[in-house]
Amino acid sequence: MKKVLLASTALIGFAGMAAADVTLSGSGRFGLVYGDDGTTSDTVLSYRMRVNIDASTETDAGVKFGGRIRLQYDAGDTVDDDSDGDTYYQGAAEVNAAMLYAETAGFRFEVGNVNTAFDSLATLYNAELGFISSTTGSYSPFGYDSYNSGPYAEGLANRVGVFASYSTGNIVARLSYIDYDQTDDAANPVASVLDEEVGISLDYTAGAYKLGFGYVQNANGATDYDVYALLGEYAMNDSTNIGLQFIGENSTVDTKTLTLYGNTKLASGLGLGAFISGVDTDDVTYVNDYAIGIGANYDIGGATIAGTIQQGFFDETYADLGINFSF
Repeated sequence: MKKVLLASTALIGFAGMAAADVTLSGSGRFGLVYGDDGTTSDTVLSYRMRVNIDASTETDAGVKFGGRIRLQYDAGDTVDDDSDGDTYYQGAAEVNAAMLYAETAGFRFEVGNVNTAFDSLATLYNAELGFISSTTGSYSPFGYDSYNSGPYAEGLANRVGVFASYSTGNIVARLSYIDYDQTDDAANPVASVLDEEVGISLDYTAGAYKLGFGYVQNANGATDYDVYALLGEYAMNDSTNIGLQFIGENSTVDTKTLTLYGNTKLASGLGLGAFISGVDTDDVTYVNDYAIGIGANYDIGGATIAGTIQQGFFDETYADLGINFSF
């Protein structure tokens, strides 16, 4: 940890800052979501608005420094007013913790609310479907940390992460570290029981093929809970790909999933996608040994209409239909 922070301090030593650049970007989505867990079923209107505030500058030596803060509202969000400890603003947008970075010559270093190595795997989320982009198979049984779009949970004010990646040719290598309380406050009832999460990942591209490997230790701060992934994808042409994912965990109850997925875009602008996942687990709460989903999307120029219907490992049914867009 100290060595990484010293390396970041050395980068900051480059003198001569150029003109700063501040930009806004983001996305929005809204639509209907249906869920049935076998006991209850409901259809709700889901919507989300996200705005990224990015700022960067570049030194005369070519080192780029920057940061990001995200403002987001997801239907149902509440914000705690800490002035009296028990007041919540209902239906309020949230600002997340900041991420700062430095990058040069293929190297990127982040500190704060960082991306994580496992979560950054290039094809990890390519089995997702629908306007919300979700899957009841693939990675869904596993927990691991990632960039937080909202505030940290209570008790994690002193959480800090570091992330480093290096890109050269067809290879991207990454390393991340999350300390849930860098002050080591033994009296903190939340962070004191969390272990440091350490992750690595590697992506390799060779023509139409993409290969990925990721491993995270103490995932989500859970001691001795490790998650790993082997990923492969083949681009049949510019509009069609198929992929295979093997994702598993090392824990007291081991679970492994194998997922086959495919996506294609027709000349008409209609896109189709599907996945099927099998699971091997010692967890007796699983009802099905498979999960399956199909989806479609249509580009209307500047926005996309998308929908999916899926059945999961716990015999749950999920469906959505809506619109998403980026700006």
